[in-house]
Amino acid sequence: MRLYPPLIPALCFSLALAGFQAPARAEAAVPMREMQERVQPGRPAAVAPAARVYLFRGLFDVFSLGIDSLGGKLRRKGYAARTFGVASWEAVAAEIVQRRRADPAEQIVVIGHSLGADAAVRIANRVAREGLAPLALVVTFDPVSRQEVQGGTRRLVNLFQSNNGWAVPLRRGPGFAGDFINEDLRDRGGLNHLNIDKDRRLHDGIIAWIDQAVAEGLARRQGASAFSSPAGAARPRW
Repeated sequence: MRLYPPLIPALCFSLALAGFQAPARAEAAVPMREMQERVQPGRPAAVAPAARVYLFRGLFDVFSLGIDSLGGKLRRKGYAARTFGVASWEAVAAEIVQRRRADPAEQIVVIGHSLGADAAVRIANRVAREGLAPLALVVTFDPVSRQEVQGGTRRLVNLFQSNNGWAVPLRRGPGFAGDFINEDLRDRGGLNHLNIDKDRRLHDGIIAWIDQAVAEGLARRQGASAFSSPAGAARPRW
């Protein structure tokens, strides 16, 4: 995993303040390399989830606890949501490519914070390079490297703050044909790089977008002649 020099001093300082404590929630204690599906209690294993959601934490796995919280909310809604450390992104990308080849219509969503956001973009670009059906949605919280999104997703939403010293906007590549949103939250008081992934209003907006992506995917599967396109979707008020 590549570390960005400007990030290291401030993150190490924040880590020291955090006391090097691991998250108290059992969900965060699951090893990052675990690739096994988590099944909701009481939910029949034979029922296919409406969407698979892959979520990536940022550096050291201690600064992105909002990613764990969002994953829990999605599981309670019945989505197959799994959380990973950023070091696992290449293995997860290979899994997503395999699933895309097996079932191009499956609804797959990728979400990441900080370095995890960078990984989410790389996964979308790999899907595009492989010539596979685009993912349903990619959401990034405060990516820290400037990247061009070549495609690989029907909708890209970048939630970032241009004035927090960490995050950057993403660039729309010439091959990107979906809905592309750079949402600059610079005027949202109380937000910063270390808590943007924890914001309840942002979580609610992302969940609504996932719900819509699932509805659109179902319409595609059923061969509907008309359905709401991502470009025509209402954008939440942050």
